[in-house]
This record gives sequence, C-alpha cells and structure tokens, in this order.
Amino acid sequence: MERVSDLTIPLSAADAQALGDDARQLAERFGTVLHGLTQLRVGGAGTDGLEAAIGASTDLLAPLEGIRNAAVRQHDAEGGSYGALAKAMDIKQATAQYRRDTLLKNDPSPMEQWATGSN
Repeated sequence: MERVSDLTIPLSAADAQALGDDARQLAERFGTVLHGLTQLRVGGAGTDGLEAAIGASTDLLAPLEGIRNAAVRQHDAEGGSYGALAKAMDIKQATAQYRRDTLLKNDPSPMEQWATGSN
C-alpha cells in the first residue's frame, strides 16, 4: 500500500509518552480499518485486503471495549450521573443505568486493566 498522505492523530506529547507503543499499535490498526473501509466504498477490495480489515477491526474491538468500560467505571467513581452517561453513550438513561450497574457488579476485565495501565 502506497502512502500518499499521513493521517494526524491529535495527541499531546504527554499523551503519546503516557501511551507509549500502545498508541502506535492502535493507530496502525485503525489505519488498516480505514483502508478497508475505503476499499469497501470504492471497490477493489480483494480477499487479502478484506481479511486485513477484518483482523484489524477485530483487534480494535477488545481495547475499545476496555477503554469504554474503564471510563464508565471511572465516571461512576467520579460521581457522574446516569443522565450524563446516557448522553455520552447516546442511549436512554435506563439503559445507561443498567449497563453501568451490570459493569460495576464485576471486577475490571483484563482490557479495562490494560486501559488504566494497572495490568
């Protein structure tokens, strides 16, 4: 794949340093997903490209879920309301309450621990 231009992900130097190699790995996977999306939209998606997009998007799901769940857990710890959580998740308040309450009944998952750097 030839690169014509780079996509800039706006991270401060402090953010990039705190994330270390995780930032690069996530950005590379996201780039592969965007390339797959382009192939789907403009055509020319061969099985190799589609398999790369499938793999990269699958590889992103677990970290993104861990980030979201860790943020929901921290939102609760900081006193965030169900209403604000519902707005952030673009869901009904009762659904946000159910999801947060269900999450809090369990210990943080390995991906939540990864997201908070506590693994």
